Amino acid sequence: MSLWNQIGYSANPYAVSPLGSNEEGSELIVGRDKELRKLTIQLRSTDTHPTIEGENGSGKTSLVAVAAYRAEKEYRNGVQKQLLLAIPDLVQMTSDVAEFERSAYFAIAKAYVSNAQKLDDLGFEVVDASELKKWLEAPFIYGGGGGVSAAGFGGNFTRSVAANTSQGFTEAGFRQLVKICLETTFPTREHGAFVGVIDNIELLRTSAEARRVLESVRDGVLSLPGIRWVLCGAKGIVRSVVSSPRLSGRIGRPIDLQPVLDADVPELVRRRLSHFATRPDPDAPVGPEEFAHLYKISNMNLRNSFKHAQDFAVWLDEEDNLAAPPGEKKELLERWIEITASEYAVASPLQPMQWTLFDKIIAAGGVMAPGDYEAFGFNSAQAMRFHLQRLEEANLIDSAIDEDDQRRKTISVTSNGWLVNYHRNAGSSN
Repeated sequence: MSLWNQIGYSANPYAVSPLGSNEEGSELIVGRDKELRKLTIQLRSTDTHPTIEGENGSGKTSLVAVAAYRAEKEYRNGVQKQLLLAIPDLVQMTSDVAEFERSAYFAIAKAYVSNAQKLDDLGFEVVDASELKKWLEAPFIYGGGGGVSAAGFGGNFTRSVAANTSQGFTEAGFRQLVKICLETTFPTREHGAFVGVIDNIELLRTSAEARRVLESVRDGVLSLPGIRWVLCGAKGIVRSVVSSPRLSGRIGRPIDLQPVLDADVPELVRRRLSHFATRPDPDAPVGPEEFAHLYKISNMNLRNSFKHAQDFAVWLDEEDNLAAPPGEKKELLERWIEITASEYAVASPLQPMQWTLFDKIIAAGGVMAPGDYEAFGFNSAQAMRFHLQRLEEANLIDSAIDEDDQRRKTISVTSNGWLVNYHRNAGSSN
């Protein structure tokens, strides 16, 4: 039995994973009506792939999942004639173009196979999904004297099964089959599309590298029929990528995803606690008010706030305080923050100049660009870099220098950094 079951919940109400494309996700999302409407309009009405830019932990993938689910629900209820279906697997950006394309095609194929019966029941023309399933599950290719046949399309020959000895040949046939499936089921945009997420564009570190990868798949993955990709990224990289002339006809202007408003946070937590409750009086480790406090300390980052709430619950269990009354839990939360922040603060001793730089980054909102070095008291970006490295070694900041764009805000305070800041200021942000 998990600690959540012990205190009256079916699962972890503070889970940091993105919301699913289902009724639960639709119920638990709060404070995103405007952004959901913007994204849905772009998915239904534009030729370009939508983009979302927001800090890590702001809920970008949750937004896409819920938008796709609600769009599918509208189709089923007869409100819309265009069907949108979520691709469950996220496609992560990588500098290896071939690997990136491969993961995209596999995510599409898996979604097609899992939704084939649903599409057939809804009256869509569906290609035999068993053919796609063979490609996904076994390292074999179908070959013959007359060429490649994809699910019965093209090539009249005696079909034979051969071991996969040519990776390029195999992938060409697989991709042809995926494209045929999409064209058959969604012959026009008005019929609908699968909705997939290309996530964490900022992991490529530089905007030039991100542009290179996306430009390489411009006429491939980004041009497939029946697919609406949503590109998600943080730290200004999406806007930089969108500026590429070669991508202007493929990628739309980003939706700016700001943090959930303070006023919406208590309701967000209430919904989670209510949704997962298995009894009338569950014993929440972190209630709505306490969570709002964590949210403020975490600089309005939902993912970090949920992580802190989860870690605090585990600490309560370790200290045999899960059953403590609500008033005492508030005091214990402050004690946990003090203990945790102290551990982080002393883990890597810092010089006064580094603490000063840290305080200035906090004052700037927790983010900065290398090109801002003068505003932070340095003569050059190089002179500032050593001190940034020490802060990064202490896990107080995350630094991803983009040499191609020194104005990108690639330096940000970490979850641990915000706790340390709160502790160093003796709870003055309370």
